[in-house]
Amino acid sequence: MPSTHSTRRRRTGVVPLLVLLSVTGCLGSFGVPGGPAVSDETARERALTAEERHLRDRLGNASCVDGWGTNSYTGVEAEANVVNRTSAGVYVDVVHPFWYGTETVEADGRSEATYLVTAETTRRLDGTTISPC
Repeated sequence: MPSTHSTRRRRTGVVPLLVLLSVTGCLGSFGVPGGPAVSDETARERALTAEERHLRDRLGNASCVDGWGTNSYTGVEAEANVVNRTSAGVYVDVVHPFWYGTETVEADGRSEATYLVTAETTRRLDGTTISPC
């Protein structure tokens, strides 16, 4: 039967190893130290949400628009794909459907945009210009 002293020594040696493995595992999952701490799934979700907000701002604030929405009647689906990871953050390409109606036009469309997602921000770098009026 091992003594209590030797069992305690083995356990305390394992704890630092587990902590080290946990830290390096997290760094490997999310990027290099100091780099983006955002998972692909989170980056995609945040970029899609930001594009929907962009569409809402453009269409909802347009004085000529009588009705609008961000669902699709033409088969275009909202999608987001991570296209690059750098020390600046995660780059995500987004496609998002929309529709709007004015006094003279009923339109269905899709916006395309690229977002830079970091732990703190989600920024639209470029994309489709939407000007219904």
